[in-house]
Amino acid sequence: MPMLRHFLYIFNEEKVLITQSVKEVGQIMSNYVGIVRSDLRLKRAWNRLDLLYEETESLFKRVKASKDICELRNMINVGYLITRQAIERKECRGLHFTIDYPLHAYDKK
Repeated sequence: MPMLRHFLYIFNEEKVLITQSVKEVGQIMSNYVGIVRSDLRLKRAWNRLDLLYEETESLFKRVKASKDICELRNMINVGYLITRQAIERKECRGLHFTIDYPLHAYDKK
């Protein structure tokens, strides 16, 4: 019975951590990499994603792989890709407005 309790504890801990991290990724992407962007927000998003990545990889090594933790890892990787592209773009494009580079892509001559 103690082994079962230990398994349930780890499973519940895993679920809580994963659920919270999923919420954090969504908030990071919405608040810092959303429609209105700035270099400061993008840098903060990158740093927060980096922290979540480290925490998630540590958890992934300790627990049995599950659908939820794999989805979280994928969400963080997609967040990295979107943030990286946003950092490299030095213009406003489409509906995304960059405070630090207000010139729209089509306004360049």
